[in-house]
Amino acid sequence: MIWQSMAVLAILAFLVYFYYLLKFDHGIKCGKDLVNFHKPRVSVVIAARNEERNITGILTALVNQSYPPELYEIIVANDGSEDNTATIVQEFAEKWSNLKLIEVQGREKAISPKKNALSQAIDAASGEIILLTDADCIVGRYWIEALLANFAEADMVVGFSRTQLVKWQKAPLAQKYEHFDFLAMFFAAAGAIVSGFPFSCSGQNFAYRKEVFREVGGFSRISHLISGDDVNLMQLFRQAGKKIRFAFSPHSFACTQPVQSWKQLINQRSRWASNMKWQFNLYFRFFFYLASAFLVVLLPLILLFKYWQLSVVIVILRIIFELNFIRDGLVRFSEPKEKLRFYPLWLIIQPFYFLEVACLGAFNVFSWKK
Repeated sequence: MIWQSMAVLAILAFLVYFYYLLKFDHGIKCGKDLVNFHKPRVSVVIAARNEERNITGILTALVNQSYPPELYEIIVANDGSEDNTATIVQEFAEKWSNLKLIEVQGREKAISPKKNALSQAIDAASGEIILLTDADCIVGRYWIEALLANFAEADMVVGFSRTQLVKWQKAPLAQKYEHFDFLAMFFAAAGAIVSGFPFSCSGQNFAYRKEVFREVGGFSRISHLISGDDVNLMQLFRQAGKKIRFAFSPHSFACTQPVQSWKQLINQRSRWASNMKWQFNLYFRFFFYLASAFLVVLLPLILLFKYWQLSVVIVILRIIFELNFIRDGLVRFSEPKEKLRFYPLWLIIQPFYFLEVACLGAFNVFSWKK
């Protein structure tokens, strides 16, 4: 009876997963940017802690934006850094009048230090639109303009992000896996948003209207959650009926530094996965999709001991549909098709990775930057 129930569950999970893959694939094919000539005042916000190795790169990119300097400001919230982060930012601020540094207060009392830092930076922001990225990211010269174009019909805009691998062939396995997995996640996120299911996003490349942020209560309703300054906030916007768009222009893309080890990757993804359990209440549809994906990856392995034919069929069909979806994503986001060759190794590693990340995330077994 148990085996039969698991077999039925595996079939149902695959059907749900297949349905969403089709939706995501259709979404990334149909997604497009808008044209918007309105130039509002903008505040670019970065929460930084011990980022002396990275902060120069993102600040250099931001002070050289094509957007009129008098219409945007850069706010770096120094979250108790114990290195030279604040000194570097201050040196930039002395040369660029639209850049300012604020010192974050109350880190030791905050359940979520990053939400605390972002809240204080947003309080200090004068912009109508808040743009967010991370200190270890790099954006292009037209980043602000490319994201703003989508606000013609949006209250929140999600941008594409990927890890920066200069030499794919020589990159370590952990970095290749992270890069490929990150691409697959963003392809799904983009397709979901276009299809009307705003499932996920990343604070690496993110923007929203400040007045709407205030309207939904800022981070107040999710301040008790240790993570989720991006995806959980997105769900507050969705619940309030606000419009959410994905930016497809290559000028809106961001790059982030790759992990240096499997340990770092597992810790990062466990932190992200910790948000998933909250989706049961925030957005059950997202939770339902995640559960189907989890079961599609793991149940065929278990059913090999009883219904191996069913397992083989599910895995083969999964491979066919995933390859098609990822290939379309690579084309849509101008990524080399050669990266699809990594799919077999990604497929083999994924069940073990999935299980570990899901378990660690469920019990909040991860660490933040110290």
